[in-house]
Amino acid sequence: MKLYRIWNRITKEFWEGEAESAQQACQNAGWLIGDCWIREKTPRVPDPRTDSGFRGGGWKEVKAND
Repeated sequence: MKLYRIWNRITKEFWEGEAESAQQACQNAGWLIGDCWIREKTPRVPDPRTDSGFRGGGWKEVKAND
């Protein structure tokens, strides 16, 4: 399961939770995918070339058709 953070552009409400896809996350929130701005949590990846030892991770934008 992936972790999603969704903002409904119509109601100005947030929802955060796990789902298999962005579409499923919007359905779980009870919203239409076209009304939402969707972010997916991505994992940090080990990378010894960086000062922190990791790269990536954080919230990435998800297009409505992903």
